[in-house]
Amino acid sequence: MNFLQLLKAKRLQIKGQKFLTSGKIEKAHGIFQKVVLIDNSTENLFNLALSFMGLVRYSEAEGYLRKIKENFPDHELNTLTLAECLIMQKKWDEAIKFYEKASQINPCSEAYKKYVAIAKDVVAREKYVKSKEFFQEAIEELRCKNDEKALKIMQEANEYFPRNPNILNNIGTIYLNLKKYKPAYSYFAKAISLDPENKKFQKNLLTAKRKIKIKY
Repeated sequence: MNFLQLLKAKRLQIKGQKFLTSGKIEKAHGIFQKVVLIDNSTENLFNLALSFMGLVRYSEAEGYLRKIKENFPDHELNTLTLAECLIMQKKWDEAIKFYEKASQINPCSEAYKKYVAIAKDVVAREKYVKSKEFFQEAIEELRCKNDEKALKIMQEANEYFPRNPNILNNIGTIYLNLKKYKPAYSYFAKAISLDPENKKFQKNLLTAKRKIKIKY
């Protein structure tokens, strides 16, 4: 790969990552398909896999994640993402295996141990998958600006998996968008109680608090 190709790949990579972060999954997917043709680095392959995950194309995501796993068996984030990909396909035994591997790579992570327990619990894992399916559906509604519908679906996700801080934070964000600041504050507070070091959650809680003061 020459210098110009490398430069082009880097520009596309940055653009794709911005799309991925902002939730524009289809655009990110298109970009990363182009990138890997120029530079099939681990980072680009992983980003492509993430875009497949975002499009709920788990089988295709799995292929790329396994390819990375072959070359980098102790890649922590890839291992965890592969476990997530497998559990969403209800490949329970393999999901357990990779959640346990992630826990071995980072034994200090209580979250990884929690995922192992969920994957081993017949009822809990079904509820977890269902909550993720509702979560994805709600995100699609948010992209279409259907906040009220997204809120209802996100609350269903919360019923299946009530201790997921990301779901709670998203419910809070929707309430914030709907200018319902008190319930927004309540959900942000719940999210922080489960993930107290999360800067994004802290910022959201502060925003809701300020909005409440202005309104009342």
